[in-house]
Amino acid sequence: MIVTDASPLIVLARIRRLILLKALYGEVLVGPIVKRETVDSGRAIRAAGVEQIEAAVTDGWLCVEDLTSEEEVLRERILGRSGLDRGESEALALATARGLRLIVDDKQARHVAEASGVEYVGTMGALLQARWRGFLGLQDLENAIRDASRILWISPAVVVEVLRLAREVKK
Repeated sequence: MIVTDASPLIVLARIRRLILLKALYGEVLVGPIVKRETVDSGRAIRAAGVEQIEAAVTDGWLCVEDLTSEEEVLRERILGRSGLDRGESEALALATARGLRLIVDDKQARHVAEASGVEYVGTMGALLQARWRGFLGLQDLENAIRDASRILWISPAVVVEVLRLAREVKK
């Protein structure tokens, strides 16, 4: 199981690769704020890929969990001290309190996660893991990175490193 912020869900849904999260992690946990940011707001603006996120919730592998009162306190503390948005703060609070890894792309959120001792991976890291585990071929990974880079700014150095590591996979 892993916790995710909205950005990885949106990017992976828009490039039609959301199902990789199920393959990689089994269950994926989100809080109600991230659900609102992805499903409710996505539906309101007819965002590409929102139907995949809705289907994942319906199928039960994308689990929307209410925060405990302690997790809500932690979310508000993170929100007040870090400058992160509400969804990032919620995802980080869930990951911290439940001892889970986090999928997050925002640089500041990664710094806060690291300072909090939370292991994290970004969307590109998840795609690389999918390549390592045989869920994506090299060409599929290259296409996914190309498509994701049209939605999300990805550092050229990250792209180079992901592709270098992906090419080391034995066929």
